[in-house]
Parts: sequence; structure tokens; C-alpha cells
Amino acid sequence: MVKIAIIGGTGNFGRIFARLFKEEGHEVVITGRDVLKGERVAGEEGVRFSNDNIKAAKESDVVIISVYIENTIDVIKQVAPHVRPGCLLMDFTSVKVEPTQAMLKHAKNGVEIIGTHPMFGPRTRTIEGLTFIITPVRTGKWEGFIKEFLEKQKSKVIWTTPEEHDRIMGVVQGLTHFTYIAIASTLRELEIDVKQSRKFASPIYELMLDLVARIVGQSPQLYASIQMHNPKTDAVRRTFINEIEKLNQIIENRDMGAFKEIMSKSAKHLDDIDASMGRSDKAILALREELKKLSDSIGREVALKHIYSGAVHVGTVKEVDPEKVVLETSGASSREILLKLSNVELLDEKFLKKWKQEHLPGMSRDFSFMFPVNTDEEIIRKCIESTGDIISCKIIDIYKGKQIPEGKKSITFRVEALDFDFSTVETLLKGIGGVLR
Repeated sequence: MVKIAIIGGTGNFGRIFARLFKEEGHEVVITGRDVLKGERVAGEEGVRFSNDNIKAAKESDVVIISVYIENTIDVIKQVAPHVRPGCLLMDFTSVKVEPTQAMLKHAKNGVEIIGTHPMFGPRTRTIEGLTFIITPVRTGKWEGFIKEFLEKQKSKVIWTTPEEHDRIMGVVQGLTHFTYIAIASTLRELEIDVKQSRKFASPIYELMLDLVARIVGQSPQLYASIQMHNPKTDAVRRTFINEIEKLNQIIENRDMGAFKEIMSKSAKHLDDIDASMGRSDKAILALREELKKLSDSIGREVALKHIYSGAVHVGTVKEVDPEKVVLETSGASSREILLKLSNVELLDEKFLKKWKQEHLPGMSRDFSFMFPVNTDEEIIRKCIESTGDIISCKIIDIYKGKQIPEGKKSITFRVEALDFDFSTVETLLKGIGGVLR
């Protein structure tokens, strides 16, 4: 068990890792300035809270800085001198050169230092399949610890230098965010009714709107900090603005040749256009497929999982449109649940059956039927078990005796099911030649 302190762990991002490290069996303490919030978050995640950064750093084997970019250097200056030699000091910051230099400067000799950048937002519940960038600076035994943790989480790990990280992030984050924020601002200035525009939209426009909304709907402070604290974004923005002005001039001059040349050269630079087309086609089809599956499920029972809270909702699909799905739950407390289609995932029949087994009371009934003596009762059992909401089917008795006609045997099946019409089993057994005993 490792003692881990997440400085700033009361924030949405820090608490993700507090939970993940806790689930791995480590002792976790989170810190924050708001005591009431800190104690609430600690209780929800099953970890400890402290409002003393220095004490938490002194007592921990791994110290992780998880605060706003503009506060990172000040917190490193406060905390780094108190990390014990042989321990690990890390950060979760979207820029890497400045924080890693500060950690080297202010930490004692013998303290291992690793800069990291989780490439995802705080809305995620799992980091499986998500990119995690590591920039090792001064490492030893703890590099293996972080590597093993991320492998268990099935995260995609990229190893690089702080300098290369900031150069690439100037484009990956700086250019992407700048472009999307500018698009959102343009739509606002044009007073476009975005909801109305979706009715006219191509799939690409819809997908673009969702990506733009994903950026501008998150923390303005975080996105401003990424633009203003990564020194590489300045040159990226200037180049982008120059290219926009050049393209605009070409359009104003009605220069068809120059326009086509820019598109052709850009396509060649992007290299594998076919792969990009395929990935974007998949994204568009996925959006349509979920809607189609739910529309086809009207009147049927389904399980929907909220992709952010993790809550599972089970009920009969009553209404579906591109924006929402309405479920009607059964039982004494029957009610309607309205869910945003964009926030839910349709789970498969296997999951639905398992959920009902765990959450609904079961019933059982025995069936004794006569079959020819050479009948394979295991095949019949499997056939019953695959029917409807059957939890299980067991063979509890096979009998040949005076009351059973010659050439026959009696087989008794014990069937356990959920909210099930058992006459279906009886009809099945009669349909395959069984005679009720």
C-alpha cells in the first residue's frame, strides 16, 4: 500500500484519481482550501481530507499537484521542499516545461520527479482507452509504479519530454480549442439559432456543433490557462490567423485555382485521408445507430446507463426523439424518466437480465414432464434457460418407475425466473413432445 497525497484533490479532476488509487488499495489523502467541500468529497470517495498541503506532502510517498495551471508553480514552491527523498513528486498540468523545471528547482535531491498530463476532462468515470502523457524528469523506482497503475487502468500511455509535450500541445490543444471557441463566438455574433440550424444540418455540422459545445461548455479558466501558459501556442495562433486571412483573400478574389491548391496540399499533408474518413463515418453512424436501436425498442424493456453518473435506468421505452428518451418504470412506484439521449448508453440484453437478477425478487416453479427414455434432458434444460427472464433452470429429478410408462422417463425441472409467465415453460415442454406428469 502506497500513501498518496493529491494536492487540490477536491476538484473534479483530482477526485477521479483519488477514487482510482483508492480502488487499487492505496491510502489516499486529498487537500483543498474549502473544508466543507473537502470533507464531503473525501466521504464520497472513501479517502481522507486535509487542508494542510505541507503536512500531507510530508506524510506521503507520492505527492501529486492537481490545481489550476496559474496556481501550479506557487503550489510547487510551497509543497516540493517538504517531499521526502526517495518519494515521488508529480503534477497533472496541461503544460509541462515550467512545472517540471519548478519541481526540479524546489524539491530535495533524491526526490523523483515525473510530469504528467491526462488527456481527458473531469466528466469521465474511467480512464480506460484514454491518453495519459508522461514526461519523466528524474526517476527511479516510481516510474514502474506509475506505469503499472496505468496499465491496470488500460490507459494509452505516451512517453515524451516536457519540451516536446508543449510543442505538440500547442497544436493538439491550443489550435483545437482556439478554433472551436472562435466558431462558437462567431455563431453568437451572427445570432444563429443553433437548435434551428440543426434541422438543416449535415451530419458533419452536427458533429462539429457537439465538439464545439464540449469545449465551450467546460471550465473557461482551464481553457484560458492552456492558451496563455503554453508559450508554444502564440506561434500556432499567429500561423492560423495568417492562413485564415490568406484563404479569405483567395475567396474574395474568386481564385478557384488557388483555393483548390490549398485544399489539395493540405489533404496530402494530412496523409491518410481514407482512415480519417472512416473514423468520422463511424462517429456519425454511431450517433444514428443508438437512436435507431432505441426507436426500434419502443414498447420494450431496456437498460440505459448514464455515461457520467454511472446510474442505470431500467424501464419500458415510451418515447424517443433525437434529443431525449422517455422510460416508464414498472412496479408499485411506476413513473416516467426523461433522459437526454446524448447522456445515455444502451446496454445489451445480457446486462439487462443480470441487472434484473440482482435487483428484482425471483420466483421458482417445478415442472415434471415425461419424455422418451433416450431424450437428452440437458438440451431441454438449456432451451428452457434461454427463454425470456429465466434466471436458471436445474434438473432436480429423473425418474423411471412403476408410474411411468415403459420407454419413458420423468424429468423434473426447477425454473427460477423474474416477473415471468410460467405457462410459457409449460407450452414449450408440450411443444417438444413432453407429457405433463
